[in-house]
Amino acid sequence: MAALTGVDTDRLPEEQRRGISIDLGFADLALPSGRHAALVDVPGHERFVRNMVAGASGVDLALLVVAADEGVMPQTREHLDILLLLGVARAVVALTKADLVDPPWLAMVAEDVGALLAPTPLAAAPLIPVSALTRQGLPELRLALDAGLAGAEARQDRGFARLPIDRVFSVAGFGTVVTGTLTSGAIAADEHLELLPAGRAVRVRGLQVHGRPVPSVRAGQRVAANLAGLERSEARRGDVLAAPGTLRAEDLLAVALTVLPGAARPLEHGQRFHLHLGTAQTVCRCTLLEADALAPGASAFALLRLQEPLAAGRGDRFILRSLSPMTTVAGGRVLEAGRRFRRHGAAGLQALRLLERGDPAELLLRAFAGPVPLALASAARAAGLPLAEAAPLAQALTADGRLVSLGAAPEAWALATPRWADLRARVCSLLASYHVQYALRPGMPREALRGAALAGAETRAAAAVLARLAEEGVLRAEGEHVALPGHVPQLPPGLAAAADHLVAGLEAAGLQPPALAEALAAAGLPGGPPEHRELLAFLTAAGRIVAATDGLYFGSAAAAQAAERVRAHLRAHGSLTVGQLRDLLGVSRKYAVPLAEYLDEVRVTRREGDVRRLG
Repeated sequence: MAALTGVDTDRLPEEQRRGISIDLGFADLALPSGRHAALVDVPGHERFVRNMVAGASGVDLALLVVAADEGVMPQTREHLDILLLLGVARAVVALTKADLVDPPWLAMVAEDVGALLAPTPLAAAPLIPVSALTRQGLPELRLALDAGLAGAEARQDRGFARLPIDRVFSVAGFGTVVTGTLTSGAIAADEHLELLPAGRAVRVRGLQVHGRPVPSVRAGQRVAANLAGLERSEARRGDVLAAPGTLRAEDLLAVALTVLPGAARPLEHGQRFHLHLGTAQTVCRCTLLEADALAPGASAFALLRLQEPLAAGRGDRFILRSLSPMTTVAGGRVLEAGRRFRRHGAAGLQALRLLERGDPAELLLRAFAGPVPLALASAARAAGLPLAEAAPLAQALTADGRLVSLGAAPEAWALATPRWADLRARVCSLLASYHVQYALRPGMPREALRGAALAGAETRAAAAVLARLAEEGVLRAEGEHVALPGHVPQLPPGLAAAADHLVAGLEAAGLQPPALAEALAAAGLPGGPPEHRELLAFLTAAGRIVAATDGLYFGSAAAAQAAERVRAHLRAHGSLTVGQLRDLLGVSRKYAVPLAEYLDEVRVTRREGDVRRLG
């Protein structure tokens, strides 16, 4: 790599002593077009394949190196298998040490490599004989790499920052620095990110690309990020920096799995493997969801139960390697993280097939298929789609009737149409039951309805649901209560006469009413106030009686007359004490204090210390 880039990527003393790559190396490669590429030098030796996988994750173009004096080796085949499982679709082959062999041998090695690549998507990869000693083929190799990168597909940007970390170190005077390939989104200096799986909030103090400070970075670039407030020991290879709240660390992954055609034996249900995901590695147990074993070359859905949680999202590629001997066995894509699926469960398998197809509209609809509305940004993340792609999709799905949108951008929520119908029916059923149980109440409290029908919904989303249902005429929302349109609080015939007697008795008592239990008994309503709480609330809401402190109730006409006498006094004299109120109304202090507090509450009066003034 030094001959190609001018940088010796074997930085470890052991690498230099043994003459082989052990860990990842990094270099800036200047291309003939003037562009710069970030080159990740990965180990070739079979003992260090775990490091090779960490470096190969997220590459746009593979440079497959085959020594002309050795030809295709077992590690060459394994590296090719890994590249294919990771979805790398473009490559250039460098036949190194071309100066050490004669032309017939070189042609034979080139033929072997061509045969190896022929059945793969890399069959058209150019083969360039090169020599680090004579510099033969290096200009042609740079041109081939430049052309290969120019033709690479644009990286799918999910719309949020995601940086799998492949190296962590400290720099004197700066602190902790992490490096990796930014696979999605963008990062700016001073931005706050989340370090996963720890869930630690960090701030980006500074950024570099190819050793040069930059104010921001974008998907596809090799990045060095200086993190403020993070110790070197708190981060490691395999961690992920992401925009806060966009990823979760999970220990259960639902995956689409493919066993390599050249695998030595079938993959068995319950078998344990080394899992390589991004730059991370852990041990996992594989649960096959459709069979007890999977033959070489076969594909199926599976659950991977991880020994430790890793940050993963839909579409992430992974590699499975056997525990002993350590060989690459299978790989595939993550379909969903954190959700359990039953073996042979028809509904679960159907959901996984949908996830595997990856149709954006279907994925977005599935994200909106929960019991409560979801914000568009949250649904886009759940579907693994960039927000810029999800927004017009949501509009199209709303236009064709498959999605019900609530609220306006940027705070918009939506729900799949069948789930909206379910929610509407659930709200109507809850209100109908509530009206039967509490016929005297004006309606169900908003918060009670939200807790019963919209548990888990954001407060503003719940408000948007009620507003939409009111627009549709499904319910009536007044103040803090929600009711069905036809609901009118009314007394049943058997209770109406007793209520009239209660009101008449309180009015007759004027401003010195009896104890409430006595008044209820006189009206033919046995039991104490707790048994008749609903009736009292109904009569109070209807304005027929007035509730004061100390458990006293007054007839509304009597209370109105008292209020008018107090207003007249205050207009004439400006102020009023409790003692003066007592004398004015001709009542004892037992009634004067509750009446004074009631008049404060309804703003007939305004208390200032020990006196009342006109409210």
